Amino acid sequence: MLEDPNSYKKIVDYIFLLRSKKFSKSGLIKLFQIPSMDISRLKSLNEEFLIKILPSKRKTSLDDFNNISKLNDFNPNEKEYLKIEELVKYCLQEHIEIITPFDKNIPKLLQILPQSKRDLVFIKGQIANEDLKSYSICGSRTPTQDALIKTRLIAALLAKQKFTLINGFAKGVDIEAYRGASAQKGRYIGVIASGVENIYPSENKQYVPQVIKNGALISQNLIWNRVNRYALQIRNRFSAQLSLGSIFIEGNYKSGTKWQYKFAKEAKRPTFYLEPKNWEYENTHVLKIVKEGGGIEIKNDLSNINNVIEILEKEFSKRMEDLKD
Repeated sequence: MLEDPNSYKKIVDYIFLLRSKKFSKSGLIKLFQIPSMDISRLKSLNEEFLIKILPSKRKTSLDDFNNISKLNDFNPNEKEYLKIEELVKYCLQEHIEIITPFDKNIPKLLQILPQSKRDLVFIKGQIANEDLKSYSICGSRTPTQDALIKTRLIAALLAKQKFTLINGFAKGVDIEAYRGASAQKGRYIGVIASGVENIYPSENKQYVPQVIKNGALISQNLIWNRVNRYALQIRNRFSAQLSLGSIFIEGNYKSGTKWQYKFAKEAKRPTFYLEPKNWEYENTHVLKIVKEGGGIEIKNDLSNINNVIEILEKEFSKRMEDLKD
């Protein structure tokens, strides 16, 4: 898509207005559905119409009026615009795919999400149709040894059943799940909170070449951006929504894993938790939340893992039926 000069400019303009000018996501999505839309055409539209559609907050402020008025004086040589242009050029050179709501051909896995939830996605690697059969394992950054062992075993078993693993590429449970899946040549999608060219945590950079050979790293953050608290929550939402179900393996009261649980419940995805050896341990906090919310227990000896696989297989069948409609 970026090979077309018009598409290239459209993407630069869209990202600039969305992330630098912080105009309304829904408003920009509507406007940029128009094939020839860019900033030059935007300037020609009725200002009253733009004031109705572009402010990011419900109540229009003086700043909104000023920002929209300044579109008439837009200069493509301004610093922020040149930064976005450089970013898009880099993505083209490094084969990083940029997904926007006005793209016609996007990976089927991302088609599950409404346009507003995939307003901007960067993909390093490749998302394949087989990734529709996906699930998540997530949990503590400081898991117990028992949890690490069980994480790798569960991920390996599901990889053998051709499930793609999705999680946040964090240290601890996330990366151990990746290692378990990759040992069986299972596919993997890491949904990261930092940009795809600024890997966090840095110790996981060593896995990137292998990940993009058999999966992808994806992010809604600009490619060189650092991680922040909001981006971590967005990552968990993305991971939960793309997965057929989420498996939780430890997490204390500070753990961001609880956000994954929140978004999995909102998306009406099944949730599972690994039975801990000791319910008194602080890392069982998230597991208690999942249990109390009706989550399905995975026995510590994994004796009922086939039940988990069966539930995920049923969810996959539903997903495929929904995509036919």
